[in-house]
Amino acid sequence: MEQPARNVFDPQAFLAKVGEGKSVSTFRKNDTVFSQGEAAAAVFYIQKGRVKVVVVSEQGKEAIVAILEPGQFFGEGCLNGQQLRLSTTTHWMIA
Repeated sequence: MEQPARNVFDPQAFLAKVGEGKSVSTFRKNDTVFSQGEAAAAVFYIQKGRVKVVVVSEQGKEAIVAILEPGQFFGEGCLNGQQLRLSTTTHWMIA
């Protein structure tokens, strides 16, 4: 028996329809998107390239915690009340 088609979220279609409050930004390699400790006020979606996510501990040790690919969202902590960024994100590689 066939399962009914499920509604699948299509970020490209969603972003094409969103009006006010949406902007498209272009970053060059090694440009910082946001820094750890900054106010968290936006969600980002990767259309091209890769984004490196780095955290720095209180002792000053740096760790790469993720490499994000096109089609991924990041910075979504602001949606659940996160006031400050917990990481630094850098446009790491151009696709």
